[in-house]
Amino acid sequence: MAEGNSFRIDRRGEVTAVRGAVRDLVDAVGQPAADAIRLLLDASETAGWPVIQFDAWRNDEETEISVIGTATSPGAARAQSAFVPSTFDKAAAGLELYDTELRILRSNPAALAIRDAEPGDVLDRGADELDSTLPLSPLLIEVMDPDRAAGTHPVVKRNVQKGSHVYSVLALPLLDGTTVIGAATIIHDVTESERSRKAHKLLAATHERVGTTLGVMRTAQELAAVVVEDFADVALVDLVEAVFQGDEAPFPPLRSSTPLRRAAFETATGFTSLYEVGEPSRFVFPTPYTQVLSDLKPRLVDPQGSPSDWHMHDSARAGILRQSGVHSMILTPIVQHGHVLGLFSLYRNRRNTTRFDQRDLALAEQVTARGAINIENARRYVRERTTATTLQRQLLPHDIAQVPAMSTAHFWKPGGQRTHWFDVIALSGARAGLAIGQIPQHGLRASVNMGRFQTAFATLARMDLAPDELLAHLDDITHEMQQDDPQADEADPEADGTRCLYAIYDSITGQCAIASAHWPAPLVTTPDGATRPLDMPVGPALGQHSSYETVRATLAPRTLLTFYSVSMLHTARGDDPFAQLRRAAGQSAGDAQAACDNIVYALMGDPSRRRRGGAVLTAVVSRLADSNHVSWTAPRDHAAVADCRARAREQLESWGLDDLVFATEVVVSELVTNVLTHARGNPRIRMIRDDRLTVEVSDDSSTSPHLRHARAQDESGRGLLIAAALARRWGTRHGDEGKTIWTEQDLTPSEDL
Repeated sequence: MAEGNSFRIDRRGEVTAVRGAVRDLVDAVGQPAADAIRLLLDASETAGWPVIQFDAWRNDEETEISVIGTATSPGAARAQSAFVPSTFDKAAAGLELYDTELRILRSNPAALAIRDAEPGDVLDRGADELDSTLPLSPLLIEVMDPDRAAGTHPVVKRNVQKGSHVYSVLALPLLDGTTVIGAATIIHDVTESERSRKAHKLLAATHERVGTTLGVMRTAQELAAVVVEDFADVALVDLVEAVFQGDEAPFPPLRSSTPLRRAAFETATGFTSLYEVGEPSRFVFPTPYTQVLSDLKPRLVDPQGSPSDWHMHDSARAGILRQSGVHSMILTPIVQHGHVLGLFSLYRNRRNTTRFDQRDLALAEQVTARGAINIENARRYVRERTTATTLQRQLLPHDIAQVPAMSTAHFWKPGGQRTHWFDVIALSGARAGLAIGQIPQHGLRASVNMGRFQTAFATLARMDLAPDELLAHLDDITHEMQQDDPQADEADPEADGTRCLYAIYDSITGQCAIASAHWPAPLVTTPDGATRPLDMPVGPALGQHSSYETVRATLAPRTLLTFYSVSMLHTARGDDPFAQLRRAAGQSAGDAQAACDNIVYALMGDPSRRRRGGAVLTAVVSRLADSNHVSWTAPRDHAAVADCRARAREQLESWGLDDLVFATEVVVSELVTNVLTHARGNPRIRMIRDDRLTVEVSDDSSTSPHLRHARAQDESGRGLLIAAALARRWGTRHGDEGKTIWTEQDLTPSEDL
């Protein structure tokens, strides 16, 4: 039975006319409609299931019944009937239907979401009335043209704009036979693919058109010109003066007094640069510009909505940004081989009303990295910087360890009298160690001592020592260093001694253990912004054969810890630096980077504090999800080894870590067997999945295991050796009762969290 056939019935229910090639209905004219339907059913019988689907509507004084299809069974008919409304309402793409006057007859939820409208806002309205938000009427007019509709190719437009979104629209004519009775559109959001295409185009242009010569100024101008074409409205490149001279660029953090020079300026809109190309350019400290040059972290800045007061420090530049209508900024450091070459500033104002976002920031980093390579290639000669400063900057961690369940930020500025340092170390058992300290010297000797001290600290921390034990060992090491230093006797150990604070955070329990050697207690900022110093004793400076006390506190998720040097609390102009510190930390609850930046903005604008230098380390802690760790206690029975292997295998399979099953089973088997053979108490097993897989087996003995290399004829003695061979690293951690042997295995990229 062909679709498109129909017949009419009058008010008495008799067939008055037949349309289409329905030969079976010719004799039905003048007969009741039921007879016509029976004839159609008889003609459509397929495998015992006569099924026909109809549409019916009133046309003047008569009712027209149209055959819309047949089906092989009643179930198929119901499925076909449900298909259209279900597909229309549930489709991820936007679907709309229009009549011949291009009035919107139907719009599915996805289309309404795209238009950001309710059904009453669009239904029965002309498509041209809504073009201001989604311009579809030109496309519909084209597809409604009879000559165009008769073709075999639909009309597609791939770049329909609506704010920051881009859509691909497929327009189709609705045909009744050969007559165009309306149109339909299928609307897909292609913002991400279009954005990816533009990003690829920009990166390709950067690769092809930046670095065509070895001139520093030319290379910088090429870099600025590429990004202004279709990414930023304004681009500025400021390079360290040494780069122009061919000297080696400095290591981070960059001094605020380091001379820079404007190397390139490009704009697609009206913008007045504070400095002309070739002129020295100055960035007032502290502002986002100097923060980027200090810690080498790119920043996405809203110059209009920033809650900080950095505008006050640089009123001239802030005024230009306001006058030019700059609404979004990206500041990225130009870095190559660990050297700061300069600063790349990108602005959007009038041409591009869409603000930069995090993906734009990542793209700007890639473009800047490519430009940095070419600028470095253009640098002709190399000259070493001050050895002491270079050594100190190298000793500081350039890339803070990425610790699960914790985000960190830092600030460091060399001072005239003391050398500050900090570190973040990933520890076993989903824990992290945070340290900050100072050496009471400056210059080359301080750099050497700083290197010795940091090496000793990192070694002791990785031995999983408690904070008080670690400080006790550092106390002995500091005393030996003082004996070797002829100038140590001239220093007041309490006023200028070697100081340190060490904290260990456990992301499973939320507990923080901390001890201090003449270092101020950290600030604790709860998620609601309440800020207070942690209640803890402060021990004496290192090197005096002293003992220290560990304090434990449980931190709520999203708590901010702020570690800071005493030098930053130097009173200037009668202000209250500690109150400013607390206020800056409280304004940035839950954001480590914002807290660090705001502290610098609040305190380091004073010249006397800048001369003293200082360090800030901020950390926002969270908890490892319960689904990412599991623990159990096994009976003291060798038969329990097989059960432990099975439980480990089941847990890995539930985590999707099938590739690690064999190695983990062997590790668990060997470590549990060692407990049953050589230690006391029941084996306690814990498995942790974060950025790695950790297996821990604890017992009640305090003796430390050691690797044995068994002889060929020995039947035992290889357990720990096998476990260590299968793991990336392993170790022993002692607790109040007993010890824990742990191993770590790397996760593949697909397994990583």
